[in-house]
Amino acid sequence: MEGSPRRRALADYVKWRGDLSFVAAPLCEVDLLILSQLAYLHFGDVTEDGAITFHTAASLLEKLPTEPGNSQTVANRHRLLEALADTKRFGGLTILHCEDRFDPELHMQFAAVTFLLPDGSPVIAYRGTDATVVGWREDFNLSFSSPVPSQVEAVRYLQAAIQGTRGGLCLCGHSKGGNLAMYTAAYCEPQERERITDVYLFDAPGQDNATLALAGYREALLKARCYVPQSSVIGRLMGVPETYRVVHSHALGISQHDVFTWVLDGPHFETLPTLDRASRLTKATMDEFLRGSTPETRKLFIDTLFSALGAGSALTMSVAASRLPDTASALWAALRAMDLPARKAMLSVLSTMATSGVESAKRLLTDERGTTDLSR
Repeated sequence: MEGSPRRRALADYVKWRGDLSFVAAPLCEVDLLILSQLAYLHFGDVTEDGAITFHTAASLLEKLPTEPGNSQTVANRHRLLEALADTKRFGGLTILHCEDRFDPELHMQFAAVTFLLPDGSPVIAYRGTDATVVGWREDFNLSFSSPVPSQVEAVRYLQAAIQGTRGGLCLCGHSKGGNLAMYTAAYCEPQERERITDVYLFDAPGQDNATLALAGYREALLKARCYVPQSSVIGRLMGVPETYRVVHSHALGISQHDVFTWVLDGPHFETLPTLDRASRLTKATMDEFLRGSTPETRKLFIDTLFSALGAGSALTMSVAASRLPDTASALWAALRAMDLPARKAMLSVLSTMATSGVESAKRLLTDERGTTDLSR
């Protein structure tokens, strides 16, 4: 095993840590982040008998079309799978209970997968939203509608997936996947909650007030491990855990939601003492707006925000950030129609997008020349 890598990507971690079993080096935060990212891959498309190993899945997935979403992030996930497929640590892990449900009429996009560790204990990873504008809108929708169908599905999934398993139970998820993990821990049956050892949340939106008031949520909160990048937006929406770790990301603004920009320090994340000013301001502004608004007002705000972003025909948030000047007239019209709290909330979100817009534009230009590798 090589010396501990600093400031490296997830794939580098796998190469460094891959020869260690989970007995020699127990499950850690970076392992859970890796599993939460692999939940975005469509393992169900290559699973015939209900279970498959990473080693087998990697070769089969290579033959299929890649998943939708930001092309660079999708490529990074496949490189990650390729890196871990033949390792002692990950290659033999069992993948099972791959569910992927999409219902446009219910506005539901739900997916989850279970990974069995060598001792037989399960890790359930809930898939988050992708990098599309539509995907981000789904995260914001949680602020005015709960439970959403995917939250109900998440609780049902846990009840089915842990049948016949033993040992402790770990839940994890990135973005909306983290919201689903925490919601499940709060609403599952008491005997199921007792089995949960940890709930790992990676830049995940929080819960509504009704959930925060539950005794089950307070119990689950004791097991929560929350990680957000320094300029987090999504991971600071609604009722989020007060205890969290700030992870250093080498990206700017909204681009930090991509965990492949997070900096590692050996088997851990490189952390910072606090969120940056932009994230704290966005959190305070959004909280003020959410406290003083009705669900109907929040829905109107989100409809207006994302309709304006869609005016530039951007499919992904990084492209939307780089095209803010193109959508200026639509944004200005939207702002003029809002009351002051809603206007402040929108300006705060747009300010964060503008911060990442320059970086996004640079990446787009560099990608056209084929020289950018966002996995580092």
